[in-house]
Amino acid sequence: MSEFTCRMAEAADAPAIAALANQHTYQQLSAEARAGGFLTGNFVVPALQAMLASVPGQVAYQGHELVGFVVNSRLPAERYPPLVQQISALVPALRYRGRPLAGYEWFFYGPVLVRPAYRGQGLLRQLFDANRRALAGRYEVGVAFIAAENTASLHVHTQKLGLEVVGSLVFEGASYAILAFGVS
Repeated sequence: MSEFTCRMAEAADAPAIAALANQHTYQQLSAEARAGGFLTGNFVVPALQAMLASVPGQVAYQGHELVGFVVNSRLPAERYPPLVQQISALVPALRYRGRPLAGYEWFFYGPVLVRPAYRGQGLLRQLFDANRRALAGRYEVGVAFIAAENTASLHVHTQKLGLEVVGSLVFEGASYAILAFGVS
């Protein structure tokens, strides 16, 4: 098992996060590579810095190489791309553990990525657990969205990390699951 240095993400990590994230978007990967998971969207440094400033995230390095990250956010809806704006608009209608999701102190969890060579070593679990510890007491629930086609990410998040599907939507012809998890 590899040794990783995990810590809270900083604005200075945004260029490395953007570079890694943009290598693993749906558009950049072959169909074969997408089977291992992919990110939705395109990532620019200023947007990532704003996201990291709104809610702390986590990064993992092996030496000087960024090998994984969790970016969280809670920005005004209009600062997000149209897909996330639509998800934000759905939050008041969604329920998590018997309560309206909007009744919780919530944040967006994601984008999340572990470099393919480091998958299967427990790194996402380390990042996820560190993320929950860092946000406990400040937030109650994390909200994520994953493309239905991204079965690898859906499996990991629901079966291994315990996220619950709380809704769905179709945006520009693609289906997405909306998921939630308790922070503490």
